[in-house]
Amino acid sequence: MAVQVPGPIDELLADVWRSVAEIDDGEVATYIPELAKADPATFGMGLATLDGQVYVAGELVPFTIQSVSKPFVYALALADRGHADVLAKVGTEPTGDPFNSISIDEATGRASNPMVNAGAIVTSSLVRGGSRADQLERIVGGLSAFAGRDLGIDQDVFASERATGDRNRAIAWFMRSAGLLEDDVDEQVDLYFRQCSVVVTARDLAVMAATLANGGVNPVTREQVVPRDVVASVLTVMTTCGMYDYAGEWLYRVGLPAKSGVSGGVAAALPGQLGLGVHSPLLDARGNSVRGVVAAERISRTLGLHLLLPSERTRPGIRRSYRDDAVRSRRGRTRAQTQVLDAEGSAIAVVELTGDQGFASTELLVRLVLEDPTPTRWRIVDLRRVTRVDTAAQALLDGLLAQLVAGGVAVALVEPRAETARAAVRTLAAGVERFTDADAALEWAETELLGRRGFLDELPEGLVPLAQQDLLHDLSVGVVTEIEARTTTHVFPAGTVVFEEGAVADGLYFVGAGQVSADVRTRTGARRRLSTIAAGSAFGELAIVDGKPRSTRISALEPTICHVLSPQAYADLQAEAPVACAELTLAIARSLSQRLRYSTADVAAFEET
Repeated sequence: MAVQVPGPIDELLADVWRSVAEIDDGEVATYIPELAKADPATFGMGLATLDGQVYVAGELVPFTIQSVSKPFVYALALADRGHADVLAKVGTEPTGDPFNSISIDEATGRASNPMVNAGAIVTSSLVRGGSRADQLERIVGGLSAFAGRDLGIDQDVFASERATGDRNRAIAWFMRSAGLLEDDVDEQVDLYFRQCSVVVTARDLAVMAATLANGGVNPVTREQVVPRDVVASVLTVMTTCGMYDYAGEWLYRVGLPAKSGVSGGVAAALPGQLGLGVHSPLLDARGNSVRGVVAAERISRTLGLHLLLPSERTRPGIRRSYRDDAVRSRRGRTRAQTQVLDAEGSAIAVVELTGDQGFASTELLVRLVLEDPTPTRWRIVDLRRVTRVDTAAQALLDGLLAQLVAGGVAVALVEPRAETARAAVRTLAAGVERFTDADAALEWAETELLGRRGFLDELPEGLVPLAQQDLLHDLSVGVVTEIEARTTTHVFPAGTVVFEEGAVADGLYFVGAGQVSADVRTRTGARRRLSTIAAGSAFGELAIVDGKPRSTRISALEPTICHVLSPQAYADLQAEAPVACAELTLAIARSLSQRLRYSTADVAAFEET
C-alpha cells in the first residue's frame, strides 16, 4: 500500500485545526457525570474520501458517540424494517423544541423525528433482533460496519447515563403511553443508553459519514452497510433536523447533512464526495460542538462544499497519464537525443484531466501525483479538456502545484480550452510554465532535459553530411556513397511549402540544414502540427517505398537545405547497386517501425490512469 504523502488537504486541515483550536468558548456537558471529565482542549478532525483515503488532524481521542449515533441507527432501522414501518412511529419533521423534550407530533401521534431523543429511543427499538440483547448486537455491529472497524461500549459512560437518565426514561414512558414503545420500557431505554456509549474517534465519524455519502458502501472496507435507497432518507433528516435548533443556520453556513452529539462529535456528509468527522467537547447553548461547527464551516467555505451550490458534475476525472519515454512530443530529434529521451524520458510525467473538476477528482489527482513512486523532474498537468474547475478543485490544484514547485519539480500547466475553466486556473501557483498545447509543453520539458545533458536547443552549424544523417547512420561508407551519388540538393526559403498533402511522391528528403514542419488539415479545416524535423533527420520515406501521394504538408520553418533522393534515383539504386538499395530499404523499415512503436505507446497511454 502506498505511503500517504502530506499534501494540500493535510495542510488545509492543519490550518483549520491551528486556527480553530484557539477558540475556548462553550462548556463541557455535565448532566452526564462521565462526560464532564472530558479534556476541553481536545480537538480532532477527519476527512474521508469515497475511495477510502482518510485525512486527519489534531488528536484522535476516543469518545462516546452519543447522539451522533442517531442517523446511523435510523439507517439500520430503515434497512431492517422498511420505510413504512419506521415512518408509522417516527416522523421526519424538524421541531423547535429541545432535543430532550417530552413531546410527540400531535397531528400524527408519532415522535417528531429520529434526531431528537424521543424519536431515537423509538428508532433503536425498531432494529432487527429477537431480544434487546440481539438488537444491541445489531446496533453495535452496524455502527462498527459504518466505521469500518470493531467498536465497543464505554461501560462507565453507560452506567453514568443510566444513573442520571430519568428524563430519557420519562420520554420513553411517554412514548409508551402513545403506543410507540413496548412494555419493557427500561430495557429499551438501556438499549438507547448503550447505543450512545459506543466509543469512536473523529476518524471513525469521517468514515461513517463517508459511508452515507457513498450510497451506503463503506469506502474503506467496500462493504454495503445499508441499502442505497435508505441513504437519501437518512441524509434528508440529517439536513433538516441533525443540528437541533441550529439546523437551519448550519445548512445556510455549512450546507452539509450532519449530526452532532453532546460529547462534542459532529459527522457531516457531502453525497458523492466525502465524509467529515470532528470532535471537540466544548458545547454551545444548543448542544453543538463550538469548534466542530466553526471547523466544518471553514472547510466547507474553503472547498466550496455546500450541498446546494449549483454544480455541473459531468465526466469528472483523469483521462490518462503517461511519461515521455513512452509518448514523445512531435519535435524531431536526432538519434543521440532520442537515445537520451528513451533512457531518461520517464523523468517527464504528463497527466490529462477531463470534464468537470471537483473535490473528488482533484483529490485523486493530488494523491496520484504525490504518491507517484517514479522520480519526476518535470510534471505536466494537461487541463485542455476540463470544462469546469470548482472552488475545491481550484484550491487543491493551487496547493499541489505550489508544493511541486517548492520541491524542485518543474511544472507546466496546459490551460483549458473552455473560457470559464481557463479563468479559474489563471491565478494558480506562481513559478509554473503555461501552454495552450500539450505538445508544446512536452517539447519544452524534453528540451530542458536534453539541455541538462549537453544538447543545446540550436541547429547544427554548417551542413549535416549524408553520412551523419540519422537514417543512414548505421550504413557502411560504400552504401552512403552510392546513395549520395544519386541525390540532388534543394534550397527552400523560410515559409516555402516543400510539398502539399496529396501531392505526388517526389523523393526521400534528408535535411542538411534548417528545419521543416509536418502538418495535416483536420476535419474542421484547421491545420495540426505532426512533427518538427531538424537537420540530421529525414522525411518522405514511406512515399518513396510505396509511391502513394503525400499524407502530410511539409513547410520550411527557416532557410532549409535538403538532399533529395528521387523515385527515379531510388529505382536506379535498386538496379545498379541492389545491396545498397536493400540496406537503405531496411533502414527505412527500422525508422518506420520505431515511429509505429511510439504511436502504439501513445495509444496505450489512453488506457492508463
